[in-house]
Amino acid sequence: MKSTLVTMTTLALLVAGPALAGKKKKDKSPPPSESAPAAAVPTTPDDAASKKFGGKLLKSTLRNFSPADTGGAKFKYDAMTFAADNTWKAEAWVEFDEEKMECIESGKWTMEPAESDKVATVQWTVDKTDCAGRDAGAEVRAQLTLSKDGSIDAKFR
Repeated sequence: MKSTLVTMTTLALLVAGPALAGKKKKDKSPPPSESAPAAAVPTTPDDAASKKFGGKLLKSTLRNFSPADTGGAKFKYDAMTFAADNTWKAEAWVEFDEEKMECIESGKWTMEPAESDKVATVQWTVDKTDCAGRDAGAEVRAQLTLSKDGSIDAKFR
C-alpha cells in the first residue's frame, strides 16, 4: 500500500509539479515578426495626390496603346504594367506587311506632380526592346487617367 501511495504521489508531482510551481511551458512556435513588410511604393513627387496616383498606377494596366509612329509598320502595346521600383514592362507587337511579330519592351518611368489621384503626366524610357525597328532610348510622355476598373487612358503630351 505504501509503494502504491509513493508511486501515485511521485506521478502527481511529475505531472502537476511544474504547474504548481508556476513554471510555463516553453513556446516552440516561431516568434512573431516585429512588423509586416512595407507595401511597395514607387518614387513619386511628395504631394498626396501623386502618392495616391502612384499606388493606383501599380494596380492598373495600359492596354492597346501605340506609343510611337514606326513609319509604315503598326506597333502596339497589348498590355503595359508599372512596378513599384519605377520600372515598366509591355507585351507588344509589330506588324510589317501583314506579318505580326510579338515582342517585349521594358524600362524606367517617372511622373510629374499629379493633377489628382487619378490623373498625372508620366514619362517612360525604353531600356530594353526586342521589337523589330525599335531602339533602346525611345521616350514617351503621356497624360494617364486611371479608371476604377484598372484600365488606363493615355494621351500624348
